[in-house]
Amino acid sequence: MKMVWNRELKKLAGIFLLCFFIGILGMNLCMAAFGRDMRREYSALLAAVFGNVAASYPEVAQEELVSVLNARGNEASGADILRRYGILDGYAGASFAGQENRLLLLSVSADIFLILLFCALGILLYEYFKRQQDKIQGLESYMEALNRSGYRLEVEDNADDELSGLRNELYKLTVYLKEQTNRALEQKRMLADAMADISHQLKTPLTSATVLLDNLSENEDMDKAVRQRFLSELTRQITGMSWLVTAILKLSKLDAGMVEFRSSWTAGKTLVWEVLQRLEVAAEWKGVTFSVDFPEEMKLYVDRKWTEEALLNIVKNAIEHSFEGGAVEISGEENEVYRQIAVRDHGEGIGPEERRNLFRRFYQGNAVREDSIGIGLAMAREIVERQGGYLSVDSCRDGGTVFLFRFLHGNDPRRENEPE
Repeated sequence: MKMVWNRELKKLAGIFLLCFFIGILGMNLCMAAFGRDMRREYSALLAAVFGNVAASYPEVAQEELVSVLNARGNEASGADILRRYGILDGYAGASFAGQENRLLLLSVSADIFLILLFCALGILLYEYFKRQQDKIQGLESYMEALNRSGYRLEVEDNADDELSGLRNELYKLTVYLKEQTNRALEQKRMLADAMADISHQLKTPLTSATVLLDNLSENEDMDKAVRQRFLSELTRQITGMSWLVTAILKLSKLDAGMVEFRSSWTAGKTLVWEVLQRLEVAAEWKGVTFSVDFPEEMKLYVDRKWTEEALLNIVKNAIEHSFEGGAVEISGEENEVYRQIAVRDHGEGIGPEERRNLFRRFYQGNAVREDSIGIGLAMAREIVERQGGYLSVDSCRDGGTVFLFRFLHGNDPRRENEPE
């Protein structure tokens, strides 16, 4: 693979070359300083010799002494004499010119060594970055393969380095983003289905209301009893649409996470009686009676308003599916694991297939009322589960149905803080 000289790599190469030139310059400056010190020492040595000789032999002219110092030859015999007396052992082996030549050779050798060293380092860095770019290119190909072919983590190619860790993290991120995308597409599909269901649910009552209004406006001499029946039916249709819109708004808030559940200790029996009072008219209209068996001391740690909404939908469903003159039983139970509310009716019951779909939004079973929308049970389960509880159903054909609310003690605050 060809080396790609991107901005970062060019920056690193520039820093490397700068370090190289600084190293060469610094080394030569040090050698020059060493040469100056050596010359200064030689000059001091010559000055001392000349001064001592001139002081010892004042009769000798200075010109003769200078000519002796500048003369060449007899170095070997002079070195032997100096070594014999242990004088200038470190300098007697070579002349000042020889020391200068050695210093120059040392400087050139150091320059060559630094050049070779930096060249070797440059080659090593080049190969390192080339391999890194190969790995990055492989990582890009791996990401493209993930996008094309699905999720496959190549464990056999993992190594203990940063890029392998990065590849694993990218794999996790890719899986997460794809799952998020699939979830968003599923939610979009569910929203489209929900909007279609809502449109269908609103279309029928709107059409009926329009027809009723047209008849009322076009027939001014309509019989009073017929007019009253039309008005009652119109009120029922508008009430149904109003309830549907309200329920959809509540579900939308739950889906959007805009509902903040404010849990507190609530007397379970009081909550049940408040729900039954709101459904008293509906029960009387169908001749259904209520039977409550709820412990006085049992308390629930729930959001009172929303839990009342969920329980109301379940009890309302039980009334709708009870036979004329039947009974709906509400009971409470508490053990070491959970607190439970059971709502039982003695209607037709539902089969296994219907139970599987019972909590789906807008699902309407075989025994559902004609004006039922199929949203109350879904909203009830959503409310209960958002509070950490469970809502289940048990039923059989010709045996009635029982809905069970269960709230685990683990979701409560400390038991000793529970009110008496």
